Amino acid sequence: MSKPNKARYNLETLRKAHADKNGGDAIEFEFEGETFAIAAPGFWPDAAKVALKAGDDIGAATALMGGRYDDFTAKGGRADDVMIVVAAYADEQGIDLGE
Repeated sequence: MSKPNKARYNLETLRKAHADKNGGDAIEFEFEGETFAIAAPGFWPDAAKVALKAGDDIGAATALMGGRYDDFTAKGGRADDVMIVVAAYADEQGIDLGE
C-alpha cells in the first residue's frame, strides 16, 4: 500500500544525475590509435558483476565493453588491460570497487 504524497523516483532521471555527478556513464580509453569505452561503475551490466564474482575477467571485460571486446582483442588488447583501466578510474575517483 503506497502512502499519499510519497515521492516517486524516475530511474532515467536518477541515472542521469548519477552520470552527471560522476563524470559520465562510460570510461573512455585509447589503444592502438582507437578510442574504446567501458561502462562506468554504477552503470555496469549485471553480466559484468556476475562474471567478476565468478573470477571471470574475460566475461567481465566482454560485458563492460558492450560488444567491442573482439575489436579490442584483435588489436592486441586483453581482459587484464580492461581491469587496469577500471583500477585507474577507481584510483582517480578515490573509490573502492569492492564496495
